[in-house]
Amino acid sequence: MMLFTLATACDGPGNSGAPGDRQGPNGDGEQQSKTTAFPDQDVIVTASCSKSTDDQPRVTVTGWDAQTWEPTASRTFPVPAAAMDDSGPFTTMAADSSLTELCGNAVDDVGVTDDGPRTIPESSLRQLFDKGYTRMAVVLMDRETEATRVGYVDTNGKVTELSADGGDDFADAPHEENAVFSGDGSAVWFTEFDQGTGTARIASRSVSGDHARKEQGSGAMNSTNARLALVGNAARGIYGMNVRISPDERKAIASLDGLNIVDLPQRSAVLGAGLDGSYISYDIDCYGWVDKARVLCGPDGSTDDPKRQNSFWTLDTSGLAGVDEVPDDAMGKPIIPATDRENTVQAISPDGKKMIFASLQGTSLTHFLSPITPGASPKRISESGAEEALSTGYVLEWR
Repeated sequence: MMLFTLATACDGPGNSGAPGDRQGPNGDGEQQSKTTAFPDQDVIVTASCSKSTDDQPRVTVTGWDAQTWEPTASRTFPVPAAAMDDSGPFTTMAADSSLTELCGNAVDDVGVTDDGPRTIPESSLRQLFDKGYTRMAVVLMDRETEATRVGYVDTNGKVTELSADGGDDFADAPHEENAVFSGDGSAVWFTEFDQGTGTARIASRSVSGDHARKEQGSGAMNSTNARLALVGNAARGIYGMNVRISPDERKAIASLDGLNIVDLPQRSAVLGAGLDGSYISYDIDCYGWVDKARVLCGPDGSTDDPKRQNSFWTLDTSGLAGVDEVPDDAMGKPIIPATDRENTVQAISPDGKKMIFASLQGTSLTHFLSPITPGASPKRISESGAEEALSTGYVLEWR
């Protein structure tokens, strides 16, 4: 497997009749959110988390028309009580999961649901949900044994637990974490960590049948902050930090010894386990893929090139094999003018030709649409729905 380092700056229905189903706090059959299907194109899908009047966190997924910024579809998922740990001074999520990034502030009573515009998320956050956004994968905790098991919740709050008790009264408690849906919605994948050997295991459970555990892969643990992302419909799991998968599913941005471009293996793998590669020294940060070879990047902090200050550019990763540093001809010219604004990329269009970014000047936050071409002139997004859509939570996808 080949990697390159961009140094540190850079759907099927629920199994409602199966054993192990549990009724959630809102499982009285009342529909909690709209059932309109999400459009297949020209839609921007966002996810945010907040507390309702009954003090229960809820995740809201909304589709926005990419032209008018009018909401086109919405789903709300109550976060099950078993997915939260209130045994300490603060309520936290029960176990490692991308749901922690989404709901951490809402759950721990910080008083805000978000801390400003969020950059393009890791691939794992989109995979909390099945393809049609009808179910959300969750990690559930047994407060007595501290066992964690995977399952999913629907918009009515009904929880389906996929991990049954093993039947051995003297067995270790399971610790299943990082629950995500496979692309076709047929299984929930997860990770387990063996503290004795330092090994991370990747496994899955089907949402139908007996939900038997299926081993998928393993490797030496690279980071306690890693998340599980899936590649392809015939899914394989990629476990690592800040994983953002390329459109052709052959490469990923990931953090190993800095920010890296990784050639993905054709099997489930833990990134960082015995990988060879080249180190490239340049202070950049990369947000997502423009096409199968280029990633959209910007400076990590200050830059020696004043023309790139708070700007963005593309980086061509196709010719980086065996080099010690990023060659000048691999970096595109600045896309937007250099300014004193703090800019955050929030979404890239499905054709890789446009981006949406948030721009903070002092305390004034505005959102812009820009072509991903050198010397572009960003256009302010003035539609009334855009601020609501982009000021909280994450953009899960633009399709």
